[in-house]
This record gives sequence, structure tokens and C-alpha cells, in this order.
Amino acid sequence: MRAPLSNLSLAVLLAFPLLAGNEAAAQTLRVAGSGGFLAAIHQIAAPFKAATGIELEVIGGLGTAGAMRALSDGVIDAVFAAREPKEGEAKVKLVARAFTRTPMVFVTSQAKPNGLRSSDLPEIFSAQNPKWEDGTPLRIILRTRVDADTVLVGWAVPGLAEAIEHARLRTDVPVAATDQDNVNIAQRLRGSLTIAGYGQIVAEKCDLRMVPIDGVAPNLETMRNGTYRFAKPFYLVFAADRSAGAEQLLQFLRSAEASKILLELGYVPVAE
Repeated sequence: MRAPLSNLSLAVLLAFPLLAGNEAAAQTLRVAGSGGFLAAIHQIAAPFKAATGIELEVIGGLGTAGAMRALSDGVIDAVFAAREPKEGEAKVKLVARAFTRTPMVFVTSQAKPNGLRSSDLPEIFSAQNPKWEDGTPLRIILRTRVDADTVLVGWAVPGLAEAIEHARLRTDVPVAATDQDNVNIAQRLRGSLTIAGYGQIVAEKCDLRMVPIDGVAPNLETMRNGTYRFAKPFYLVFAADRSAGAEQLLQFLRSAEASKILLELGYVPVAE
């Protein structure tokens, strides 16, 4: 897994904008964004090049917010994001197009985790010493306040957003800065519990178990039929005035070839 870029690395990246009109630039599409789709986009790169002749250069470590800044400054060409751009986030007009979704899951290092009720989640996140049914300490992992997963699950479960904010007051609760940090901590921490994208867990082959919620196991079928109600969308975001390569990538991501790859990695096309 790639380590996050430092502030210095980001500054160096932003100091070298793409050269418009350069033949190499015309054949290379630079993309960055959510770590929850990073492994998948790497697997898309080769078939995308075979279909279009365009090299996909994937820049890791920026995260969604950093990638949006780089896109606005013309340093990259597109962002794969778990949210749409925020108002005022960019200097230029951005276009966001949904292309896939994946279940948003609660994962743990527990070998055989018991299922949880969504109504119990606020109490678990606000409790000082929660435990799994077998008595193992349940160790929650938080994300930053701007993380899309935290925002989505906070909307979906009444009282959970407030419980997460309460948990931030505790010095013993780790806060993961990126999707990769999140699953790395969860794999190391005994009794862990955190939120992640199903597709990331599958694509990165993480040593984590997915926790049933309200008696429903999270998978693509239960998300499709609506019995599992937590879903995470992904958007391709690009600048409206320089969209040619990004439009080709979007078209490919929605193609039958890409859909087959994404399904194998735990992502469902938005048309479904």
C-alpha cells in the first residue's frame, strides 16, 4: 500500500502543472482520489490503456480533498471520489459523474464477530469500554470529520454522528487519516471496529471480517436488493473545460469490460 504524500510532496506535485499540448501529456491521464478506490483503479489501468491507448497514471496519498485541489490547479485530470465536490472547493467548474457503488461496511479483526444492531451503534461508539459478545474489548477506530464514510454513516444511523463526536474526546481512540491507514490499524488492533468500503476490503485482500448489521450480512446482493442499507457511491470528477480524457475514462468505467472487473472487486455499476 502506498504511504500518504507529505505536505512537501504535495507542494512539489502542485509546482509542476501538466504541459498542455505535449504529446506525452495527451496520452497520459493523471488521476487521484479516495483510497477506497485506489486498488481498483490500478486494476483498471491496463485494460483502459488497451482499449484507448491512454496511460493511466495513478497518484496515491492525496486523498479526496488533496486530489480536488490538484484537479482545480490543473495538476491532475480527474478524481475518483466517494462524494461530490463541495461548494467553493475548486477554482474552476467541476463535473461529477457517479459510476459505481459498494456496500459501506463495519469491519473488525475479530475472528468470529457477533452481528450488531444499527440502533446499538451510537452506544458502542460513545461507551468507554465496549465489548464484543465473547468479552473481547471492542476498539473503535475513527476517521477525520471530513471523511465521506463518517458523514454517510452518521446520516444513516440516528444518534451515531453525535456518538462519534463524543468518542473524539477520548485520547485512547485512534483516528485514521486515510482509507489505507484505517484498514492497516484495524488489522493490527485486536477487537477493532471501523467503517470501510466493501470494495476496498475485497480489492486489497484485507485480513478483516465484515460485521452483519440488523441480521443482514453485507455483500453486493444484499446491497442490490436493499436489505443491507449502507452504500458508498463513487464519482469521477473532472474540470468542465478540460474533460476529453476524463470522459473517455468515465465511458470505460461504465463499459461491460470495466463492470466485470469492478464486480469481481466488490463494486456494482450505478445503472444496477
